[in-house]
Amino acid sequence: MTDHLLLLIAVAALLAGVVTSLLVPVMVRVARLVRVMRVGRREAIEGREVEAREIPRLGGVAMFAGVAVACGAGAVVRWEVWSRVMAPGTVLALALGTLLVFLVGVADDLVGARPWQKFVVQLLAAWIVVAGAGWSFHHLRLPLLGQIDLGLFGPLVSILWVIGVTNAINLLDGLDGLAGGVAAIIAISLLAYAIFQDNQATAILLAAVIGACLGFLGHNWEPAKIFMGDSGSLTLGFLFGVLTLHSSLKAPAAVAILVPILALGLPVLDTLLVMAVRFLEGGDRSLSGRFLRMFSGDRSHLHHRLGGLVRRRRRIVLVLWLTAAIFCAGALAVALSGAGELGLALLLVELLVVLAMRGLGLPAVAGALAAARHSELRRRFADWWPDSSGTRPGVTLP
Repeated sequence: MTDHLLLLIAVAALLAGVVTSLLVPVMVRVARLVRVMRVGRREAIEGREVEAREIPRLGGVAMFAGVAVACGAGAVVRWEVWSRVMAPGTVLALALGTLLVFLVGVADDLVGARPWQKFVVQLLAAWIVVAGAGWSFHHLRLPLLGQIDLGLFGPLVSILWVIGVTNAINLLDGLDGLAGGVAAIIAISLLAYAIFQDNQATAILLAAVIGACLGFLGHNWEPAKIFMGDSGSLTLGFLFGVLTLHSSLKAPAAVAILVPILALGLPVLDTLLVMAVRFLEGGDRSLSGRFLRMFSGDRSHLHHRLGGLVRRRRRIVLVLWLTAAIFCAGALAVALSGAGELGLALLLVELLVVLAMRGLGLPAVAGALAAARHSELRRRFADWWPDSSGTRPGVTLP
């Protein structure tokens, strides 16, 4: 990758950051004008509780504009970079899919959208990219089994991956600065991987994402002046999902799927564990009821769990930033070495770390299984096992 392209990457990040930062105050005024607000939680400042504030939630519009302006300018200045790596049809598929997810996010922020409506749009957007751009996982390497050709299941796995990552980033948006910071860290690691692969167009797009996240973060750090909303979190998740598909096309089969899973380990593993616990804690619900409960909202995500242990939310955010950075460093180590065995070992470590941070561990999972049938056992574990609201007995979230 030439110095000229590295300069283009830096300019894309800077331009996206400046545009996003300048547009955020505008979106704050727009959100207040049209009453697109979210009531923040009650806050305790220096031991004194203050009333919750109404906070605008259209920050994702500013972030989308920042990325679009930076990528558009890059395409105008150096179209040969895009055309050499991406055919016009590929660029169109990526742009259309991203636009659809962004628009459903805006609709959800403005008037609300049902989960199934967002799912259908995400499914359509993922299909457009997988089918239109041809981006898909092709191989899966497992210990003892070796390399498995996904064949016709490759596109299906890829679509599910994109939808999963899209919602994992969306569900991470629960504390001031959390989603924006973690997204920036993930994008930095994916950018380094794209540069290593000489994946130029993807690198420019990721640089724009980094700039937009950092430009937004200055307004979203506690106390937040604005939230990114679904327009931001869904769009970020979708971009991460599809760009990791693109990166996997140039990766060795041994690490093609492992690298994106490791880089996105914090939001993806947390989401999977939350869904598993919701299913296990379904009580006497039918199988269909347990399945639907997996997609219900609650306060059982990792940042909610840590809220029962750490009083200051800023510390929770910093801990999760550090965790995401360590996970991403591991993903880069696997990407650069091409060692699939190392990737599998690190994936197990990531899973254990997230389990430990959630305070669920293997004994608690066994407790969840038993508690689904025996309510008495649930009461016995109540002193140390947080319930699905994300709190421990006697502990109040800040």
